[in-house]
Amino acid sequence: MSGARGGVLLLAGMVLFFWGCGSPYYFDLQSELPGRQGSVMLDKVLLVEDVEINETYRDFRIVSRESPFQVRYHRSASWSKPPDELIEDMVALFWKQRMIFKKVNTYGSGEDPDWTMKIRIGAIERFRVLKKWYARLALELEIMDAKNNEPLLTHSFDRKLAMGRNRLRLLPERIAQILQEELLKVEEKIRMMPGAKEENSGVASE
Repeated sequence: MSGARGGVLLLAGMVLFFWGCGSPYYFDLQSELPGRQGSVMLDKVLLVEDVEINETYRDFRIVSRESPFQVRYHRSASWSKPPDELIEDMVALFWKQRMIFKKVNTYGSGEDPDWTMKIRIGAIERFRVLKKWYARLALELEIMDAKNNEPLLTHSFDRKLAMGRNRLRLLPERIAQILQEELLKVEEKIRMMPGAKEENSGVASE
């Protein structure tokens, strides 16, 4: 009897072990921002609107593209939130921590904005090229005057970063790195806009 009971417990333990090993991974987007030095400060309220996304990626599951015509959804790897929401959160946090704007709001919160930021994700995936895997992020960004809908700034990119040894766990880190680097480029474009002032000097950028 004790032997049978021991066998059952051993079997149950093995099931739990393998179930735990096979449980899904949930990925988030986090990034340490570089220190702000001489950044511009605008007396503007920015609204980051709800991010639009290509229907292929409107899913919690990680997308792997093995060819231009074939994608695969991972069963054991998912985003912690829909990827459009993760990108929106990271963009809003970036502008808040960089202190470029007087205030940064997301859709449905805060006072009326001076500027609105529209974002559309064309691709967010693991991408294979010549048997090597890359993290890929394609994104279009536009800043508009909220009063008259006049475009003030546009920025778009489609970038890939090597992941090395096909390590899926590196995907969020690479995606965050791409997004941060591109947002710093947007910040530089804002710095060069007429009327933008250097916080340290108070002199308008040329």
